[in-house]
Order: sequence, then structure tokens, then C-alpha cells
Amino acid sequence: MPDVTIKSPNVDDIFNKWLDKTVRKNKKKLEKQFGTKGAVFSTNNISAAETVQDTMKEAAIYFEIKRIIAPVKKKEEEEVVRADKVRKEDFYLFKKDVNKENWDDDDVVPMYDSIEPVPCKECKGKGVLESKCKNCKGTGTIEDKMKIYVGEEQDKEKKYFKYPCGDCHGTGKITEPCKECKGHKNFYKYKIKAVPFKSSESDIPYLFSSGKTTYEKQIGEDLHELIEEVEGIKFNDFKTLDKKVEPSLGYYNKKIKKTVSRAESQYKDFSKDDSVKITTPIYLFPLIQMSCETKKGKSFEIYSVGSDKRFITYSSF
Repeated sequence: MPDVTIKSPNVDDIFNKWLDKTVRKNKKKLEKQFGTKGAVFSTNNISAAETVQDTMKEAAIYFEIKRIIAPVKKKEEEEVVRADKVRKEDFYLFKKDVNKENWDDDDVVPMYDSIEPVPCKECKGKGVLESKCKNCKGTGTIEDKMKIYVGEEQDKEKKYFKYPCGDCHGTGKITEPCKECKGHKNFYKYKIKAVPFKSSESDIPYLFSSGKTTYEKQIGEDLHELIEEVEGIKFNDFKTLDKKVEPSLGYYNKKIKKTVSRAESQYKDFSKDDSVKITTPIYLFPLIQMSCETKKGKSFEIYSVGSDKRFITYSSF
């Protein structure tokens, strides 16, 4: 790609464009800060030479993405756990579709309304296991041998006294809680499914500025609407842009270098995101930052984005 140069607007043009806009929108404040008591207020008495204290040449990088939100395509999974483990899981319940931009959790989650009992295979859903009582050997009866004295002669005879076994309550069987299900009879299965996101598409502008400005978001939104009215240089990739920044703008500094790196990192992240489509070339704009001061001593800044032919202005005035 051959070098394409772009010329920044001069300070007077930027200042005059800002002044015209401010007269229309905030003339009273302008008069308060620049007017002379007792004299008729006129913008002809406000000049860039007297107002602009310092000028910095910076850069702005811009591109747009389309974020596509669609139902997550992932095969649902199933988990089976013991009853006392269910409450330890975080479950979700959705009564309507979810706006993904407001969602900050996993895209696939356990669903509360999918919980179902599964009878324990070990105890067949009884919660207990039966075994032969060792105390009565499964008869349910205890026989105690007794010595009985019979008649006047007190002859000794052996007799047996029978009574229900106290360990098995006369059933001959001992029941113990099932070790698999811990006596809960069932295990419980639940499904891990995709969050029902609303299907949507949204165009999102991204602007990265090397100038210290709080207007990045606003400038990005305006460029989204006015991109054809602001002149910049288009690039198809950051590798080319990185080499052409200085030849294109005619200046370069450490802040611009960091801004290019920051924008490139975000661009790469979007390139790897299946829900994002980058929809525009990468734009490089001259950004002029002017530190100003009114006659009354109020400090403010004016910014311009674009070339000397087509640019827009912003101000903290």
C-alpha cells in the first residue's frame, strides 16, 4: 500500500468551528467567559491566538463491529448426584429470554426445572438394605435355655423361653441405610443447558484516542453516524497501519504507539470471537487537542477529529 498522507486542520479553523457551534448552543456562557463588562459582546473579539495556550497532535483509531447474539449451540449435558448434593449446586430458572448484554455468568448452566429423581440402583429406591439378623440367625426369635424345678421333688428339667429378637424386632432381618444413596432412596439428575438468550444484532463503534479525553465513547458514536463526513485513512489490517501511521500523519509519539497497540489488541480479540463480525475498515484520524483559557481564567479543551477538509470538534467548555 503506497503512503497516503492526511493533513490536520489548522488551529484557527478548529477554533472557529468550535466558536460557531458554541454561539448557537451556549451563547450566554460564552459571553460570561469572554465578554467585557459595559461593552457589546461580539465573537469577533474572541481569537484562537489569545485563547489557545497549547496544541498537541495526537491520533484516533476507529472501527465498527456487529455483535450477533444467537442461542448457544452446545449439546446439553446431564449430571446425577446424591440428594444432599443438589443444594450445593447453583441452579437457574428462566421464565423468558435473556438479554446477553446484561448477563455476566456462564452461557451454559444447571436448570432448576430439569431436576428429576432417579431410584438408587443399590437399594432399588428403598433407602435401606436388608440382611439376615445375626443375633437370631434370621429366625426373628431368641430362645433362652432355662433350668426348671418340677414338683415337690424339684426335679430339674430343661426348658426354652422364646421371645422376639430385639435387634430385628422379630422380623429376622436387619435394615441399614443404603451406603450409596445415604438412605435418601433416590439420586437426582438435572440438565446443564444453554441460557435462552434473545437473538439480536447490534452495531457497536470503537474509538481509541491517544489524547487524554473523556470523549472517546461520544466521538465513536458520532463517527458511527457521520463516518462519511469525517476524513481519515482506511486500512485493512493493523500490520499495515502500524507501519504507515507516521508517514500518513506526519508525526508520531509514544502515546500514539500505545494507542495503536491497544486498538490492535481489541481488534484481535474481536477477530477470535464467533459472536462478533468486524464490519468496517480500520480508520486512522488526526486528532488535535488544544488547551485553552478564557478571559476570565477558565481552562477548557477543544478537540478535533479528521482532516483539514472534513473534521468534527468537541469541547469541555
